[in-house]
Amino acid sequence: MKEKVVKKLATATLVSGAMLLAANKQSTVQAADLNVKDNSNEAQSEEQKAQQPEVTKVQAQADVNKAQSERDEAKSQVNEAQKNADNANKEVANAQSQVEQATKANDAAQELQKQATPEHTNDVKANITSQKEVIANHTDAVKQAQNDVNQKQDARSSAQQQLDSAKEAEAKRQAEADQAKKALDEAKANANATQAEINKAAQNVTDAENKVTDTQKAIQNETANKNKLATDVKNAETAIDEASKDADAKDTALTQARQKSNAAKTELDEAQGKVNDLQAKVDSINTIIMPKGYFTYNQWGGVSGVNAKVASKGYDLNSYKNDVEAEKQSVAHNADGVIQLTDAQQQELTLWVAGILNNVRDQLGYKDKIVVTPLSLEYSRYIATHSTVPTFDHDTAAIDAAGKLIPGVRMEDESIGTAFYAENMNDVKKGTWAHMLSMIFDDAGSGWGHAYQLTGVDFHGSDKEYLGVSLRKDTGYIQFDSFNSDEPDQVEKGGVLPTPNYDDLKTELANAKTELTYKQSAYDAANAATQSAAQAYNVAARKLSDANQAYTSAKDAYDSAEINLAKLNQSLSNLNSTLENAKNTYANLTASTSEKQKKVSEATNNYNSAQTKVNEAKETTAKAQQLVDKAQSELDHARVQLSQAQSNLKQSQDKLSSLEKELTDLQNADANATKTSQELAAATTKLNDAKELSDSMNEKLAEAKSTLDDKETALTNAKTVLAKIEKEEAAKEAVKKAQEEAKKAAEEKAEHTNFYKAGNKLIDNKGQVVPSVYTVLSGKVYDENGSFIGVVTDKVQSRIVAHAISRIEAKEASTAKTVYVPKHAKVKSSNVLPTTGSSSDSIIGALGLAIVSVGSMLGLASSKKKEER
Repeated sequence: MKEKVVKKLATATLVSGAMLLAANKQSTVQAADLNVKDNSNEAQSEEQKAQQPEVTKVQAQADVNKAQSERDEAKSQVNEAQKNADNANKEVANAQSQVEQATKANDAAQELQKQATPEHTNDVKANITSQKEVIANHTDAVKQAQNDVNQKQDARSSAQQQLDSAKEAEAKRQAEADQAKKALDEAKANANATQAEINKAAQNVTDAENKVTDTQKAIQNETANKNKLATDVKNAETAIDEASKDADAKDTALTQARQKSNAAKTELDEAQGKVNDLQAKVDSINTIIMPKGYFTYNQWGGVSGVNAKVASKGYDLNSYKNDVEAEKQSVAHNADGVIQLTDAQQQELTLWVAGILNNVRDQLGYKDKIVVTPLSLEYSRYIATHSTVPTFDHDTAAIDAAGKLIPGVRMEDESIGTAFYAENMNDVKKGTWAHMLSMIFDDAGSGWGHAYQLTGVDFHGSDKEYLGVSLRKDTGYIQFDSFNSDEPDQVEKGGVLPTPNYDDLKTELANAKTELTYKQSAYDAANAATQSAAQAYNVAARKLSDANQAYTSAKDAYDSAEINLAKLNQSLSNLNSTLENAKNTYANLTASTSEKQKKVSEATNNYNSAQTKVNEAKETTAKAQQLVDKAQSELDHARVQLSQAQSNLKQSQDKLSSLEKELTDLQNADANATKTSQELAAATTKLNDAKELSDSMNEKLAEAKSTLDDKETALTNAKTVLAKIEKEEAAKEAVKKAQEEAKKAAEEKAEHTNFYKAGNKLIDNKGQVVPSVYTVLSGKVYDENGSFIGVVTDKVQSRIVAHAISRIEAKEASTAKTVYVPKHAKVKSSNVLPTTGSSSDSIIGALGLAIVSVGSMLGLASSKKKEER
């Protein structure tokens, strides 16, 4: 016969480092109803207020948000209505202006229509014919005036040319006279020359001849130097060509070396980047290192327990490594701040935990592995979403219901921990990590129940353990849910999800580091080649620079020689001219007296003749100037006549245009009057439409402003309600804080308030026997309300207390002769309680209270095993 035996185990442990996040219930406040129709807060009767549901802070905040949104929408509508009204008002103003213009045009057209009689029209036509004759006459006058101006302009130009020629001839005659005067002066000077002047002239000839000879020699020398420098320049050009070719070759080699070096650097950087990425991933791998000697074993080699002392070392061996990528993945929260993982995030967390725990089992020598499937995730998620137990405990009903989802389920295990806060998946993993460490290394208080599940003891020998990790949707408690099954094929029907295997990642990192070494060597070689090529190029570049500098120096010297040679040739020409003048001067000075007098006479005649010609030229110039002045005056007068004729023609043409326009207006007066009348009617209609639209837009604007006022009032009322709730919450928090501080102060006072044992009684520090309802527990005294009020001590420092103890003990000794208690005997309060009248029930109740107060901080493990016998 087969019998199902169900074993249940409940264990508890303090979860180090984890925070208990209690579900925050929103506080409620009483608020007056808001009359939506008139936006007024009306007082309500006490009966109405009693019937009205309380408004929570969340609801009040929602009301504020809604009111704010409606107010903003109303404000937007006012702005839009204001914009429409402004545009409509502008249209009215424009339409009004158009009506005024159309009215003026219509009035003018009506007046013109009255004037458009046949007689007036014929008069205008006659005036046009007459005006055309006037224009023809004025046109002829302009032509004549223009011809006269042209003639006067030609005459002025001709006179100016004659004046210019006369001035040129005068200047020429004056130059001839100046030259004749100079020749006369020289002839007179020669006729009166002294011997010293003759000697001086002879010396000038000699000096000039010497300078010519010296300059000719210098020219010969500079010509030879120039030819030599030309050869130097040619040689320097050849050196530049050779150095340039060598530098170009070296530059090409350097460019190629740099390209190889840059390519090697790019490959090195890529290899380094790959190593950095892989290293970062490896550095973020979290593994739990198990201390040696963690388990204790029985004589058959089975696990008999955990060595708590060894286990405690696990905290020193392990520390959490942040996951940079996980930090980028935020997590959602409900209204109470409880984490709400998505299905994808639950899967990520479960696989991460499975990888860590499988590594733990490898270290402990277990071959059984954790397996994650869609069904194991659904199993854990079901418990997390269906658990309703309000206390920090397992929900057996939810676990049982989840077990029915598993084909062939044989055993179910669950460990839970307190809630924690997280902003992202890295925070979630960090909180989960803290729970795993506490459950594996600090679980003595729970009989190592959590540790047995997480390390694999519970499922040892079952081949596979299916795992799911979840956070309760309502409380945020973390759950490690696992099970095994007799029908693994069915459990794995949806596939097995791959758990992280970091061996491949570490191997990839090692290979990347090896590749990095190769790339570094290649880069170093390429860089060395580049440095060598750079040095060779620098040498060639220096040679090219030196060659350029040598060419520049040679070319500068050649150019300087060429300039000097040109200067010497010019100087030689000047010296030859000076020599010729010196010879002429000497010849004139050494001529005979009669020859000298003859030259003076000729020079005098030449000068007088030249001066006469100058005077004649000046008279010619003066006459030419008079002709120019007259021609300019006549031209100015002709231009004035032309301007007047043009002005007369312009006036007559303007008058004709006015008459023609008047005739056209008279001929079209009826049609124009009809047109302006129609335009006035259309403008008036447009004005009326614009006014109607403006009135409508302004009315809508007024309505929008009224609505905005209502929404502003509603927003103010909603904010008032919210502010009241927040004020009440702050007050409650202040009261709570004050109560906690008062409780702390009372406990501190109680720690320093002494009570003493006197026989079987308890007395205070005044020697008075305390009431019988007082209770002593673990050396602490509690009053009838269970409040801690003092401690029991045997150190008596008061005479009053000492006398009271002696008196009570003496009295009890006299009434109970058979019981002997030595005076001042020290009795352990934890073992013997004074007979204060308290019952065992009250003591048990106090103990229970103490246990419950600690229980809210415990992690709990529960195991259900189904076995067939």
